[in-house]
Amino acid sequence: MWMPPLEDAWQGKVQFYELIFGTWTVYVFLVWFWQSLLKEPLDEWRYVLISFFGAGAFWVNHYWLYAPKPTWLILINLYAVFFFIAWWAIGMRGRKRSFAWKLGAFAGAAIYTVAFILFEQVARRGVEQWGMHEFCWMTMSFLGFWWLILWRARSTVKPKPAFEDPYPKPQWRGAGGNL
Repeated sequence: MWMPPLEDAWQGKVQFYELIFGTWTVYVFLVWFWQSLLKEPLDEWRYVLISFFGAGAFWVNHYWLYAPKPTWLILINLYAVFFFIAWWAIGMRGRKRSFAWKLGAFAGAAIYTVAFILFEQVARRGVEQWGMHEFCWMTMSFLGFWWLILWRARSTVKPKPAFEDPYPKPQWRGAGGNL
């Protein structure tokens, strides 16, 4: 089976607790950004997908950080392009909003990335400088994900559809309805 070359010497600090802590906290940030700042709530699956793709940068940044010079730079830039396109396709495409809103929403991808890195760095600092064990960060993340799931399950925010459905939906009205 073919696998891409991945030397141990190429890796940066690969700390799972950073990724886990950053993922649930940036999810909260993402919901706040779209609902409060942009006033354009998304479907929950869109938040999940954006968070998943945001977490994917961890792979490139931590496993290929010290790869031979052009490799990491090419991979991180390709992933950045992929992420910006995914951000647009998942959150912005089809929305009839002003140019200024679209510019702010698109800039949100970079803001989201910086927020994700900052949340990861809080966890790293907690272990390396504050003397906390990574178990503490994993525990906080476990409880954080639990809280996040309960919080989002109770959400009453109704996302607006990005596109109008061009096909009429049949309405069932019992026997003899319009089906």
